Parts: sequence; C-alpha cells; structure tokens
Amino acid sequence: MGITVTNSPKPCEVTEYRDRSSSLTTARTLPRVGALAALVLFNALNASAEPPDPALEAHAHIRIEPQSSLSLREVIRTTAAQEAGTEVIAARRAEADAFAWDAKRLWPEPPSLSANHVTDRIGTDDGYRQWNTGLELPLWWPGQRRGRRNRARAAAAAAGHAEQAHLLEVAGWVRQAIAELALAGVRVELAEAEWRAEDALADQIERAVALQELSERDLLLARSASLDSRIHFLEALEESRHAEGDYALLTGLSASPSDWTEATSERTTLEAHPLLLLARENIARAEAEIRKLQNDQWGHPVVAFGSQHERDAGNDDFDNRILAGLRIPLGRRGDTRVELAMAQRALAESQRDTRRLERRLQGALAQAEHRLALAGERARTATERARMASEYRRLTEIGFGLGEADPGTLLRARALATSAEQTRRETQILYQFGIAELNQALGVIP
Repeated sequence: MGITVTNSPKPCEVTEYRDRSSSLTTARTLPRVGALAALVLFNALNASAEPPDPALEAHAHIRIEPQSSLSLREVIRTTAAQEAGTEVIAARRAEADAFAWDAKRLWPEPPSLSANHVTDRIGTDDGYRQWNTGLELPLWWPGQRRGRRNRARAAAAAAGHAEQAHLLEVAGWVRQAIAELALAGVRVELAEAEWRAEDALADQIERAVALQELSERDLLLARSASLDSRIHFLEALEESRHAEGDYALLTGLSASPSDWTEATSERTTLEAHPLLLLARENIARAEAEIRKLQNDQWGHPVVAFGSQHERDAGNDDFDNRILAGLRIPLGRRGDTRVELAMAQRALAESQRDTRRLERRLQGALAQAEHRLALAGERARTATERARMASEYRRLTEIGFGLGEADPGTLLRARALATSAEQTRRETQILYQFGIAELNQALGVIP
C-alpha cells in the first residue's frame, strides 16, 4: 500500500528575462507590426487549443463530497458488508456450526433396525417358524469425540478471526482510497488557483502592454504560463476524477468522511493481529483434525437388542426370547492411514504459512514505523519551505508592482510558491496516511 507524490505544477523555466526598462527598449526596437502579428497568431492558437469549459463536464462522473457526519469506521463497515469476502465468512460460520453439530451427535453412526423370518414351508413343511427383530446402536469410544469438539471450537474461533481479517483488508483499501482522494483534491485546488492567478496576471500584463509599459513578449510569456497552468489543472482534474471513481467503485458511496485522520494506536506488538490469530486457529484446527482421525481409525463398538419368536415343528406354541449382544471391531480401518497423512501434511503447511506470515507482518510493521518517522520530518521541512516560498512570492509581487521585477521573475516566484504549498499539503496528508498505514500494519481496525 503506497502513494506517490509528484510536485506539480513545476516552476516555469524562463531562459531569458529582462527588467522593465530593457523590455521597453526592446519593444521600441522591434517592428510593431511583426510583434502584433505574433501576438494575434498566439491568441488564435490559444483559442483553438483551449477546450471549452463545457467539455470539462462532458463525461459523466460521480462527484464525491466530503461529509462531516460520515466517519471512517462507517465507510469501512459499509464497504465490508457489500464486499464478496462476506460470502466466505458466512461459509466459515456454517462450517463451524456443522462441526459443532458433529461433535454433539449422540451416535457416531445412525442406528439400524433388522428383521428376518425363517420357515420350512418350501422344504419339509413341518411347521417350523421363526421371527427375529433387532436394534443396533453404534457407540463412541471413551474420549473419541474430543477431537471433534476441539475442531469445532477452532473452526468457530477461526470464523470470528476471519471476519476481523476481512474488515482489516477492506480497511486497508478504504484508507488508501481516501488518502488518494485527498491528495487529488489538493492538487486540483492548487492547480486551479494557480491557473486563475496566472490568467489574471496575463490580463494585467495585457493592459500594461496596451499602455506601452510592457512588451508583447512579456504578454506572450504570461499567456504561455497561463496555458501551462491550465494544462496542469486539467491533469490534476483527471487524476481527481479517477480517484473519485475508484472510491465510489470500492465503497458504493457518493460521500467521503471529511475527517479521516486517525490517532496512533497504543498497540506495539502483533499478538492481536487478526491475520495472525486466524493463522493460529487454522493450526489448532489442523491439530484437532489429526486427533479426530486418530480416534476414528478404530471402528465403533455396536450394542444390539432384539427379540426372537420361534415355533418348533409340530408345535402350535411360540417360544419368545429377548436377545442382547455387543460387537467390537478388531484392528484399525485401512483408509485412515491416507487421511491421517494428508492431515499431517496440512498441519505442516499451516505451521509454515504462519511463520512466514509472522515474518511478513514484522517486516511491514518495521517499514510502516520508518515511513511514519520520515513522513513527519518531511512534513516539517515542507512547511518551512512553503513559508519561505510564500514570503519570496510576496516580496517579488511587491517588487513587480514597483517595477523592480519583470514578469518572468514573478511567474517563477509564483510557481515556486505554488509548488512548495502543494508539497506542504501533500506531506501533511501523507503523514496522516502514515499513521493509518502503521495502524494497518498493527492490525488496528477503526
């Protein structure tokens, strides 16, 4: 999860600039008709290259508005509820319920009824008759259900941790989407402000040219800077609309929380990380599965109850008897050896994956801590740079009004101040995102 910063707009590169007196001297030496022709040609190109304002709204897009009543927690919960991962969580809970039912079964296998009849009617037909009925009840060996109960408990705990892991994953997506939305909004705001300012400056220089205080070359420079600022504004607007579209596609919302900042978590270890807890419960479930298979490899004893009704040959009376018996299987089931080997392999893989996961989480936590520390230092440095650039711009504007600075110097001062202010605001956003990224690495869900 990462966000890159590009310092746009860039300071205007002016290869040649002159003070006001030299500009006026040059203007007097240039042919008046040629300069006016160049200016008319430039204005024509400007008008043809500049897209009309309605074109900015030609393509439909979802406008994301900040909303003070909407919290980051609500956005995460709303997004998680409609994300496809909820189906997996529901399936896990259903599986845990099935395991719990399996552990509570009264009989390991369904009871069975039997009935048979013996007669000599086809043979000697001496009148011998016999009717037998029986009920067979499979039984659990002592402690045989313990593995099933452990498996059910591990599956239920894993289902709960899976829900938290799902929320954490969605929280990471939402955190990044909101930070990208905030960055794009700052870039659009500053790019538009610079474009409007450069356009106003160009109009001011045009009036000065009409009064022969500045040359047409200064006007061309100002108009070029205005167009360059407009290009940067359109690029920032495109980036902002992409960010809005991504946010709407992820969350399904048309509003974003106006305050999405987070406090640094007091948690410092990964012991309560949902992904790590889920991995450990998967190990517990694999161990319970092995215990279950070890117990199930012995067949179930069966107790039988029945009755017998018998009539001997040449006798009209029946003899009635009650039967009871116990059947104990000898040896182990042959197919459990393969199942047990597969379960042991699954346990080894779960243990391996858990150790790898813990190493990755430790690395991500260390990186998040380092990035946050550097983000704070960058924010402080950018704030000081923006203050100095703003003061330089203020002094340059005063000098321009007094005739001590030419338009090229003023344009560069404005571009420098805008770039510094954009960097300052971006570093503030990235610092807040660094806190969110650290909380994400610790497994903290807002």
